[in-house]
Amino acid sequence: MRHGETVYNATRTLQSNSIHTPLTRLGFEQAVAMGQALRHHLGERPQVTLHVSDTGRALQTAALVCEELGLDWFAAQRTMDLKEIDMGSWCLRSYDAVEAEHGPITLADHLLRPAPDGEDYPAIAERLKRWIDLLGDGGGDHVVVMHGISSRVLRGLMAGYPQHPEHGAPIAPSLVQGSIALVENGVETVLFGSERGTEHA
Repeated sequence: MRHGETVYNATRTLQSNSIHTPLTRLGFEQAVAMGQALRHHLGERPQVTLHVSDTGRALQTAALVCEELGLDWFAAQRTMDLKEIDMGSWCLRSYDAVEAEHGPITLADHLLRPAPDGEDYPAIAERLKRWIDLLGDGGGDHVVVMHGISSRVLRGLMAGYPQHPEHGAPIAPSLVQGSIALVENGVETVLFGSERGTEHA
């Protein structure tokens, strides 16, 4: 699940993983809609393990999803392994300001060009592989609330997407904020939302 729109998304500002950026009214609506869609798919109080990026926007989205599903938000497994791409010294700056100095940072297919002192796609893949390995193979369903770019790499790993020729990691297609992707037995389907994504991290 990709978190709902934040105030930084709305103002085209590159977000940090350490600064809390609250959801907008639209972001709240997206999170509630995701919870309702998941409840329709899984039922009330499903037996799932909830994993959340330990960032304000993901935790806030998860709280609204939990309310719709009847899940205990406090039982969520919070980890920075699920954080968004680290944009280094570009964090907290507007897209326009960074692009005026460094050229385009929004690439084809709504990807972001990594910052010189930030995280690249292979690095994202490595931390997400580590997270997958830590999960083990205990079975059961898992609900994951995280971010646009990093979720594309996680979905790429789990659904066996090919390695991106330029970025050196498997990257799934972009999904809009407030979307749910289902990966089951190595196959991905869009459960809720749209494949027409935005570049906002």
